[in-house]
Amino acid sequence: MISAIIVAAGKGTRMGANVDKLWLEVAGRPVVAHTWRQFNDPDSVDEIILVVRDGMQPHFAALAEKFHFQKPFRLVAGGVERQDSVWNGLAALSPLSEIVAIQDAARPCTTADLIAATIYIGYNC
Repeated sequence: MISAIIVAAGKGTRMGANVDKLWLEVAGRPVVAHTWRQFNDPDSVDEIILVVRDGMQPHFAALAEKFHFQKPFRLVAGGVERQDSVWNGLAALSPLSEIVAIQDAARPCTTADLIAATIYIGYNC
């Protein structure tokens, strides 16, 4: 099983006060929706773990519904630091996971081909 962890628990403080870059609209949808779609669409990924700020789970569930993300996903609360958030995502993986791709939610331009190539390299290490 191939899993993806999308880390979306940061505050984006470098963007300035009251701006969360994950929710900025680009081409009609929030940045995080573009990132999620990149992992939702390819067959190379079986499950998605989204690590989000605690309390944001309803917003992400609504996003999945609005954009019809069909791949199995779980929402996990992030930690104090990025490494804590990644750890929380790893702890939530299916026990059947063999390869894990970890993606920053604010990086929506990772292509399906790059995701597949990364997974392929992981299998052949």
